[in-house]
Amino acid sequence: MKLLAAALLLSAAPTALFAADDPPARPADPPLAASEDDPTQSGEILVTARRQTERAQDVPIALTVASGDSLERTGGFSLPDIQARVPSLTAFNSNPRNSSIGIRGIGVSTASDGLDSSTGVYVDGVYLGRPGMALADLIDVERVEVLRGPQGTLFGRNSSAGVLNITTRKPEFEFGAIIEGSVGDYSYNQQRISVTGPIVRDLLAIRATAWNTHRDGVLENIKTGIAANSIGRSGARLQLLATPSPDLTIRLIGDYSVQDDTCCVGVTRLVLPATLSATTRRTLQSLAALGYVPEATNDFTQNNAAQNMLTDQKSASLQVDADVGFGDLTSITAWRYWHFAPLQDSDGTPLDIIQVNVAQTRTNQYSQELRLASKPGRFNWQVGAFFYRLDLVDHFILNQFGFDASAFYTTYLRTANPNAAAVSIAPGSQYIDDVDTSTTSVAAFGQANWDITPTLTLTGGIRYTRDKRWGTSVTSTRGTPYAATSIPFAYDVEVADDNVSYLLSAAWKVAPDILAYGSYSTGYKGSGLNLNSAVSAGTPLVLAPEKVRNWEAGLKTQWFDRRLTFNLSGFWTELEGLQANVVPTNGNRSYLANVGDVRSRGVEVDATLDLGQGLSIIANGSYNDARYTDYRNAPCPVGVTGVCDLTGQRLFQAPEWVGNAIVDQRFDLGNGTVPYVIGQVSYRSEVFGVVDAGPYTVIPGYALVNLRAGATFGKGRYDVSAWINNLTGKVYFQNLSTTSIIGAAPFAYAGQLGAPRTIGATLRLRL
Repeated sequence: MKLLAAALLLSAAPTALFAADDPPARPADPPLAASEDDPTQSGEILVTARRQTERAQDVPIALTVASGDSLERTGGFSLPDIQARVPSLTAFNSNPRNSSIGIRGIGVSTASDGLDSSTGVYVDGVYLGRPGMALADLIDVERVEVLRGPQGTLFGRNSSAGVLNITTRKPEFEFGAIIEGSVGDYSYNQQRISVTGPIVRDLLAIRATAWNTHRDGVLENIKTGIAANSIGRSGARLQLLATPSPDLTIRLIGDYSVQDDTCCVGVTRLVLPATLSATTRRTLQSLAALGYVPEATNDFTQNNAAQNMLTDQKSASLQVDADVGFGDLTSITAWRYWHFAPLQDSDGTPLDIIQVNVAQTRTNQYSQELRLASKPGRFNWQVGAFFYRLDLVDHFILNQFGFDASAFYTTYLRTANPNAAAVSIAPGSQYIDDVDTSTTSVAAFGQANWDITPTLTLTGGIRYTRDKRWGTSVTSTRGTPYAATSIPFAYDVEVADDNVSYLLSAAWKVAPDILAYGSYSTGYKGSGLNLNSAVSAGTPLVLAPEKVRNWEAGLKTQWFDRRLTFNLSGFWTELEGLQANVVPTNGNRSYLANVGDVRSRGVEVDATLDLGQGLSIIANGSYNDARYTDYRNAPCPVGVTGVCDLTGQRLFQAPEWVGNAIVDQRFDLGNGTVPYVIGQVSYRSEVFGVVDAGPYTVIPGYALVNLRAGATFGKGRYDVSAWINNLTGKVYFQNLSTTSIIGAAPFAYAGQLGAPRTIGATLRLRL
């Protein structure tokens, strides 16, 4: 709320200037994207996927665009909302630090201090170095573009899976404002405000945006009485746009956001049978001896430790666009800071065995991108250079032992050997890991389009990347932690890579509204460092880079005076050395590894249809056959010992089927009053929750239905609506993994539930 109040104060200054100034002679800049809500205009959606403004239907890339207007109409403001309207996209979030984004089954693995993301996320042209940076609310957004397949010949950072390209609304030279408020059950409330206008007519414009989102917890904790999985996010963004001459544009952006909630608490989906193994039986017996008998339930959790996810981030970026005569020069200079300070239960029980497992993470990143693009013509080109530096410091309390630790470990040992010595652990004792790591990357890239004929275009692109990653990781102890789980190590590791990746494609304009294309591209993600795990069998310090080969073919078509847009793409992706987080089934700490080679192949469909009489449909879906093609030294599922061969098995967190649809019916009553009803459905088929693809790790498929009804009036100035999300009250899991206490065997599988049925209302005012 303080951030919201600050933005309101900021907005007061330009409002006063508007009143004192003459009405601006310069019209507002035209929007880069027409509203996705109006399928009759879908053919005019403009994107910057290739770093130039062009019709989405003319871009020979598999991409889906969600406009900011469309997101606002359906109440979308987060990554899961984007996932529910885009094929082949998976947003994984077990907590802000361990979030990740995958496309076509590639890249969905827990983030780590020593690992990059396979999917590049850009906000206003700035690459986000940590996936958790993308969890802020998507407020005052112009559009979100999801590009599928390797991207690197036009974007600053190489991305082996794809790109999420987010563009916020720019300052404008005419006064405008959007004010929105929502309320709902679980004490849900959200406030959004955006104000824009001129400070100096035709020379300097401003845009101030602020937001606050709150919802109480939706999962009862019968141990602490504090409901889990609440939402608490707020932030503000201030922009200045200067146009000192027709040939020069300068855009300065600063933002700050905070997350403070009880996110990411799981429930027990199933308890492993005591007959599964001797160590599982011993773990269950030891828990029972302390008074805890695990049970599977979706109704509550009983973790005894406090839960709090606190992050804050801030950034500043400067974009300069200059017309240099023969071409257009763009410079983007940026700095971002991200801080994660969690408090969370580590043993997943009401007992005080492992009190907390927390990683105090601070990240600073710096980037500089330069691009030069030719003027439009039969042969046009773009070249660029990119510098990126990320510095990360992490104070990681791997284990903090509680008052029940001594009794638990003593009992666990004595179930195997009654004469085992007692374990003595002082409550509050800690096993700590301090990490200091940096990544430096420099790259040069370019791409050219050659119109061989008015209907046939060849495109070629190439990129050279030099990555260097360094890290130290040193453990220490406080008090008397359990020695068997507190293995000392000290790493000082460095790795460097060079890579050349490229793109070749052909696009044929079969007819004015039919584009056929085919492409071959390669992708790359740099080597990783395993900085948070003890040295043991299967825990390499250095992970080999990911290398991708991708074949793509597609059709982009429009029919019936562009009332129907139907796009089809087929892909075949081969990835060597998938980097992933492995959760051992013997109770040891998770570690990073190259988990073999992967093939992802499938088909994606994107369509919009205007049926007239105010009825429109947006639909998309994908079929994806993602499998390990060579993974012979894989970890085995719970209950199976030794090494397993997962070659041919389905890839984890990669749904085979995804389907999304939005049906929008409007009723024009005249006099500027338009009632409407919007129905939204999204479906995802079952997936494996973790790498080992065991039968206990299956997350069942699910379908979600949202419904919204409302009306706009006053010629679109006012919009009031009521909504129900998860209409059917579907209980579904977003992730799933083993529940274990370090030093003992897993005893259950648990995961985070999706949001329950929620209801509310929204009022929006446009000035």
